[in-house]
Amino acid sequence: MNSSDRIIRTELPAELRVLIRMLRRQMRQYSLLSGLLGLITAAAIIFWVTSGLDFGWFALQRLELPVGLRAGLLAVMLAGAVGLLFRNLVVPLWRRIQDRDLAVLLERRFPEFQDRLITAVEGAEGLACSGPLSSHMLARTISDARQLSHNTPSGAVFKTAPLKQRSWVAGILALSVVATGAAAPETLPRWWKAFVRCDAVYRERTTDLDVYVIQQPGDRRRAMRTLTEQRVYLHPRNNDLELEFTVPETLRRNGDPWVIPERVRVDVRRSDGTTSRTYVSPVSERTFRYVVTRLQENIEIELLAGDFRIPRPLTVRSVSPPVLDNITLQCSYPDYTRWNQLRGTELQIIGSETSLPVGTGFRLQAASSKPLQAVRISTDDFDLSGSTEDSVLEIHNGSFTVTGGGLISADGFLITADFVLMKKDENVPSEAENDSRHKYATEFSALFLEDVLKIAPNTTLKFSLHDRDDVVSTRPFVFRVQGIEDRPPAIDVRVEGVDSAVTRRAVIPFTGSIRDDYGLQSAGFEFTVDDETHWRPRPFSSPFPKNATTFVLGREITDSPSVRKSELFQVQPLDLTEGQTLSISLTASDGCAIDGVNISRADPVVFRIVSNEELLSLLYAREINLRRRFEEALRDLEQVRNDLALHKVVARRIESSGDEASSKDRIGLTTCATSSGNTLRRQKNELKSILLSFDAIIQQLINNAVPPAQLSETMRRKIVIPLQGVVKTKLPKADRALSRLRVAATDRKPALELVIESEKQIEELITSLKLVLESVKDMAEFHEVLSDLRAVHEEQKRIQEETRRLKRQRLINNL
Repeated sequence: MNSSDRIIRTELPAELRVLIRMLRRQMRQYSLLSGLLGLITAAAIIFWVTSGLDFGWFALQRLELPVGLRAGLLAVMLAGAVGLLFRNLVVPLWRRIQDRDLAVLLERRFPEFQDRLITAVEGAEGLACSGPLSSHMLARTISDARQLSHNTPSGAVFKTAPLKQRSWVAGILALSVVATGAAAPETLPRWWKAFVRCDAVYRERTTDLDVYVIQQPGDRRRAMRTLTEQRVYLHPRNNDLELEFTVPETLRRNGDPWVIPERVRVDVRRSDGTTSRTYVSPVSERTFRYVVTRLQENIEIELLAGDFRIPRPLTVRSVSPPVLDNITLQCSYPDYTRWNQLRGTELQIIGSETSLPVGTGFRLQAASSKPLQAVRISTDDFDLSGSTEDSVLEIHNGSFTVTGGGLISADGFLITADFVLMKKDENVPSEAENDSRHKYATEFSALFLEDVLKIAPNTTLKFSLHDRDDVVSTRPFVFRVQGIEDRPPAIDVRVEGVDSAVTRRAVIPFTGSIRDDYGLQSAGFEFTVDDETHWRPRPFSSPFPKNATTFVLGREITDSPSVRKSELFQVQPLDLTEGQTLSISLTASDGCAIDGVNISRADPVVFRIVSNEELLSLLYAREINLRRRFEEALRDLEQVRNDLALHKVVARRIESSGDEASSKDRIGLTTCATSSGNTLRRQKNELKSILLSFDAIIQQLINNAVPPAQLSETMRRKIVIPLQGVVKTKLPKADRALSRLRVAATDRKPALELVIESEKQIEELITSLKLVLESVKDMAEFHEVLSDLRAVHEEQKRIQEETRRLKRQRLINNL
């Protein structure tokens, strides 16, 4: 601008101001309407795009769109809506539009203004002019512009065709959304829940499944999943996994029942990446069952049925079930066993069974392989269930329930319970009377509250473990407690050296032993005379070792067991008479006091008191029988000798013939050697028996104190000792000779010298036995003399008694 120019400001006519104001208002209305139509169109497009995405996803997966994806879409939609609102509404409404810009817009739309409107607007803002005519020309221009404004329609500035098109598009899209909402009322709320509220579940399904796992033992049904979170089920390894899918019996929100699918598709994805698919048919109207046998690995399970699909796979983790690693018993044995002093009270259980004396109290401590939340100990009589804090006892027969302290340690690894081993009848309530049951329950409750529980012998404890992973052992751990009932002492004794008939002065030897599992407390004789009803005691003469497990009669427990002794019962102090009977028994007791002291009594031995003469008569009869057996044995040996003498000729003939000897001769010689050896061995046993019988007669003479005293010594010197020499020396020699003869004859070797040697040994044996037999006959003659003397003595006694009777009768007659 030149220095000669001057600024001319003119007033914008009112007509022009109205025209520009109306244009500005129309422009803002156009922008607002156009922005609203754009927002409606964008919203409808977003609705259909997201709905189509949701429909396609559900058609493929039968699942809602992931929440994260929908949240991202919501963020994008909100950002786009804010951008469109700001750009199409806020900015046009709040933006200041200059009058010059509006004038330019009018000039372009209406060329007839020929820049007059712009000049008028600039003149109002200040226009630089030079020359004297400038102001007149500006005034003329403004006047022309004002005249032209009367004929200028402000509404014709903007083209309405694009706006109408947008209106149609927005209207159609909006109408489609409204029509869809009217035809399917659940569509719009579902879209709102899905893409605005971002709900995890927003679709109303026609089919639904409740998933349960059937846990063992006991077929326990447990809900396994929810739709909003993933559930992990811990399953015991190597056990069958049984799943149950159930269509709910409740109604849907619209009041319709749930649709029951024809089948359920089960996809199992294993830890190695492999997948298996199974279609499960219903086992009942609403129930489907699926079983994975002997599951050993982790798996994921997906379910699809109709329009239902589980949102996240069901994860099954295979874990080791809880087991008992070891069991320890802290025992308190009964006093009578003395085990508390003799052996350790801590017992480590190897296996599944142990034996304890009845009356033993013990604290059972079982270590688990996994931390437990509960344990159940079952028997035939009760069930004991407990956790770390408390426990419950249920008694079967009485139907009582008792509560107590916890069974499991705080860390869950140790089970502790106290028991006492009692007899069965002390552990079973009466089934006949309620008061008896009540009494039993009270006593049982008191015991339990003191952490002591009675169990019967031979009780099986079954442990069912429930660990903190919620895994229950399918097979209970079985632990059997055998009860060792204390048995009365075992008495193994016998009488030696006497028979059932004894004299008044007899000494009766008892030999044997008395044993008890835990220790004897007392032992001794008991006897009765004739018909007495009460046993009379008599102690042993030898010292009795108290608490010893074995007592040998007549010998202290520290004596050598090879020394054979007897406990002697003296008959003479009883001052018995002939004809009386004496019954003797042995008794022993132990220290068991659970049901009273255990007392054993041996079978009584009954003796008849006889005179010396009667006893000698009985022994004489036995001697006669022994002499007969002796003579028969001697005859058999003589037959062996004669047979050998005959076969000397056969043996000589065989040797002279050599290999040409007849088989008949060889068979005859072999048969002779074999039969002679068998006969000799039979007679050897017979002679040993005869020797023992003679020794027994001598023992009876000694133990019964039968006079004369030298009688027994004579029998021993003349019969027993010589017969012992024959049995120990000559019989073995003869047996060896016959054995060599049999071997030679069988092997076809020369046997003449062996036959001669065998005959010689048999001859010497017979000679020795004949000498013994002579002594036996002499003793028989002696006994015959004694028998005759006894008969004479008896006859004299009878005559004396008869004389006394006659004298008394005569005296009575004289009176």
